[in-house]
Amino acid sequence: MREIRSYLIRVYRHEAESLAGVVEDVQSSRIAPFQSLAELCEVLTGRRRFARRTVPRRRAAP
Repeated sequence: MREIRSYLIRVYRHEAESLAGVVEDVQSSRIAPFQSLAELCEVLTGRRRFARRTVPRRRAAP
């Protein structure tokens, strides 16, 4: 049985023929950029790997 994963998807550009953004794996904080809907699907289905760098977490205000 596969583990359920959570992702945060940030879309930076969405035009008629263009889509770009970043997918973040919530558990590991790794990111994967995408430049098209096809690339986004590759990331979400596991056919494309996440980058080794992680997203720095913001601290909550006291």
